[in-house]
Amino acid sequence: MRYLIFGLSYLLVYSVAGWALRDHSMALSLFGNLGVIVSASIVIVTIVRRRRQWAGSQRLFWFTFAIGMAVWLVGHVGWAYGELIARHPSWLEWHTIFSLCGGLGPFIALVAAPHKGVRQDQTAAIGVNIASYGLLAGFLYSYFVLVPNIVGEGSEQALLVVVQVYRALLMMGMIVALIVGWNSAWRPVYATLAIGSVLGFCLRLITSHAIDIGTYRIGTLYDFAWITPFLCYAFAADMAPSSPEADEYVTDRPSTTLFAVMSATPVLIIPLIGYGAYQFQQTSESLGSFRLLLTGLATVAGLALLTLRLVVQRGELRRTDAQLRLLAAATEHTGDLIVITRADGSFEHANEAFHRAVGYSRRELSLMRFPQPVAAGYELLADMVTAEVAAKGLWRGTLHRRRHDGSTFPSAGTVVALKDRYGTATHYVNVERDVTDELRLRDQLVHSERLSAIGELVAGVAHELNNPLQTIVGSVELMLDDRSDITVSRHDLELVRREAGRAGHIMRNLLSFVRRTTPDRAAADLNHIVRQTAELREYHLYQRDVVLDMRCAVEPLPVLVNREEIQQVILNLLLNSEQAIDEGTGRGTITIRTLSLDGQHVVEVSDDGPGVRPHLRGRIFEPFFTTKDIGEGTGLGLSISHGIALAHGGTLTLRDAPSGATFRLSLPAHTPATRTTREPTPRPESMRRALVIEDEDPIRQLLVRFLERRGFDVRGAETGEAALALVPDFHPELVLCDVRMPGMSGIDLYRNLHLRDPEIRHRFVFITGDTNSIEDLEGNLSDVAVLAKPFTAADLDSVLKRFDPDAVVADV
Repeated sequence: MRYLIFGLSYLLVYSVAGWALRDHSMALSLFGNLGVIVSASIVIVTIVRRRRQWAGSQRLFWFTFAIGMAVWLVGHVGWAYGELIARHPSWLEWHTIFSLCGGLGPFIALVAAPHKGVRQDQTAAIGVNIASYGLLAGFLYSYFVLVPNIVGEGSEQALLVVVQVYRALLMMGMIVALIVGWNSAWRPVYATLAIGSVLGFCLRLITSHAIDIGTYRIGTLYDFAWITPFLCYAFAADMAPSSPEADEYVTDRPSTTLFAVMSATPVLIIPLIGYGAYQFQQTSESLGSFRLLLTGLATVAGLALLTLRLVVQRGELRRTDAQLRLLAAATEHTGDLIVITRADGSFEHANEAFHRAVGYSRRELSLMRFPQPVAAGYELLADMVTAEVAAKGLWRGTLHRRRHDGSTFPSAGTVVALKDRYGTATHYVNVERDVTDELRLRDQLVHSERLSAIGELVAGVAHELNNPLQTIVGSVELMLDDRSDITVSRHDLELVRREAGRAGHIMRNLLSFVRRTTPDRAAADLNHIVRQTAELREYHLYQRDVVLDMRCAVEPLPVLVNREEIQQVILNLLLNSEQAIDEGTGRGTITIRTLSLDGQHVVEVSDDGPGVRPHLRGRIFEPFFTTKDIGEGTGLGLSISHGIALAHGGTLTLRDAPSGATFRLSLPAHTPATRTTREPTPRPESMRRALVIEDEDPIRQLLVRFLERRGFDVRGAETGEAALALVPDFHPELVLCDVRMPGMSGIDLYRNLHLRDPEIRHRFVFITGDTNSIEDLEGNLSDVAVLAKPFTAADLDSVLKRFDPDAVVADV
């Protein structure tokens, strides 16, 4: 719209200014020449401004326009010089060939056919074709107008005829381009160019008549014959669509034969017209000689351009062949499954990866139709895929491919259409990948999240169960200490205490296993870790008639490890042995042995199952490798365990065994560092005061009774706030505090007391049903004792020994 307003304004201003200067010949001539030159320059400026937005043949199209306008400007400047300076303007001088050929530039630019796409690989060949047709245009003007004028036999009438023929060709070319490109994004551009050429043709008829009768004056309305088309050209260049970043792939390309005919046509027309007209026209000897010379020179130039075209075409073929070879190599060697089918669904090509995945030969695939080979239920997918590709341009989805042996696998694919220049789909490209491993990983992640949720639930339940267990154990301990009660069987009480202790031990094992600990490593006894982990599966194995044979070393095996990770490794090995036995007879023995060997502490897990087949021994630690069916194993257990062992500086190996399988986990032995011996400060008996902070009333009362029987003056508090209120007056020598309490937690209470008295760490005891709950406490806890619920009187006594004035405690 802005160019339309600008164009109308330009024509209006030009008309008014020309009418105002009608009586001033020199001023009118100067104004008229400048006005026409500016209109042509606007086209060049518009094209130069937008040049970076076009590429390939589309850029070449507009560059030909700009070159034509520049050549026309050279011719018009020569004509203006003759009119303003030399004072003898003539239409039959050298500059006219520039004006005429430059004006035909838009017609020659149509050879680029920009509506067909960027076609970057064909740009050089199109450029040679454009040069060939430019040579033909220059030859025709020189043959019929310029040469006769040189020998004195030319006439303006012949020039006007040639000009009008050129204008007619331009008009017809733009109309044909509009018809051909009607369904493309270039339709508005072709329509504007067609309007400009039609107006130019009609106005040129009027202007040519005025030139013929001698009434033409520059600066008048006759100049609209040039200005109007030029403004339309600028408008079209401004609205032309930008080139896409990449061409849409089409299956049919213009043939090399068509390009050869287009390049050879000017070379054939030049001698045909040049020598043919010489035979049939009666001309002077000098005119005939000039025309023969011009024909020979133009023919030689045309042959040179044709040779150049052949060289360019040969280079294009080489580049195309190299690209095809490269694409073919990439397609064949990629791991993705690539299939190209025809419009009717028959197979055109399948890469090697696809053949390996499905197990069918090329001949067998040639007898199938898309989407075969697929599992039952996917045969009707073809119509849906075709419809979605037609509507959205592509289809994405998952199908189950059927192998030659009848097995299936999930495959995620993307289907796109290959279209011809008319937009009709001729082929479909399907790129797929086997997503079996991805689905296994997803199932593993889902399983891990479920285990995490279950672990949190178990941890909460175990913590809550420890409180009533503590009450049971404490009550039984008090009953056993009270020898005056003879009505209760001591044997029964011992049984209750033992079973309650067993339940508490199970709770501690569950908590230590399901809790997510920090990645920090601490010293631990490998024997204890193994026993604790094995107890988690012991009862389950007993129910399945699998014997668990524990052969732990007599002496401690200290290691510096992350306890949870090592438990995970041992549990994975136990589960593998259990599954191996299930695959065999279903009954068997799992042997766990610990020992010290060459500076390493070793755990060996053996079973008497079928063992690992020799050809699989080298792959068992690979991620996602599993011999189980889909859904029964993730293939991650041994690979994760192997990584954990390496991270601890150890190894996890499969050992040779006479039968079954034996896995050995080796960890570096840890030598504990000995610290300075500390003697606690003696405390007189009169100062044995104890403070118990516990929100569970039965447990608090039990602890008070326990401590009172051991000679302590005891105060109880239900919350941390109540305990802080008692401390200043009571001055406790011993503090037993639960970790989890409403309001102020036990950890917060410890921090508060530690700020007041740093030595409180030697007199403070945490009571908790979850020992992992104090792992996040900052600072050194080596001097802070911990009583894990449920505890016995003996456990309490072992903690109280550190407060005995005669005890000497060696810290490790």
